[in-house]
Amino acid sequence: MRRLLIKMLQSVLIVLSIMMMIFLILDGFNPTMNFLRNGLTKGLLWVFSLLAMLDGLLVLAAVITGRFRTGKKKHKHPARGEE
Repeated sequence: MRRLLIKMLQSVLIVLSIMMMIFLILDGFNPTMNFLRNGLTKGLLWVFSLLAMLDGLLVLAAVITGRFRTGKKKHKHPARGEE
């Protein structure tokens, strides 16, 4: 269930990021349509920002707890008597 929620979170983030990029491109071509300065876009930008922060925190927590492999090897410290 948790994996499903994380996959859904990532899918929503992808869709919202594509929407924001499209709004940015359309606003560059026709600034009078006011894509980036209306209430709906500002709300979507807040939702996108909060979900991106939540996704980043989930990935960071997975890396810290060791559930997510980064490919880095842990540094082995020499034994106290072998220094």
